[in-house]
Amino acid sequence: MASAAAADITITVQGIRNNTGKIAALAFVKADGFPDRVALAKAQSQVNARKGAVTLVLKNVPAGKVALTILHDEDGDGKLKRNIIGIPQEGVGMTGKPLGNRAPKFEDAVTEINGNQKIDITLKYW
Repeated sequence: MASAAAADITITVQGIRNNTGKIAALAFVKADGFPDRVALAKAQSQVNARKGAVTLVLKNVPAGKVALTILHDEDGDGKLKRNIIGIPQEGVGMTGKPLGNRAPKFEDAVTEINGNQKIDITLKYW
């Protein structure tokens, strides 16, 4: 039944500041690993960064409560670069509540997935 309840999510990522690196989309079904532990994401996709906007597709995302995050991996190291006090130095976006000035919580980003969807997410740079 898991595959019957899976969905494809098409994400348009806006606000990309340059053509450097990759844009990655991650889907989490629980707080473990959220927002940027790629290995713990239930689904993931990436494309080359392009200033302005890109579109990615997350395939076979389980129906139900899911938190989506977008990372602009400008240096291509596969990790979210942060400064000494933990503030991201690369772009981040997510579903749910807008990003504030604190680390996002899984519950803040949860959205309901009930079939194929199109979602727009705008990156934030600090």
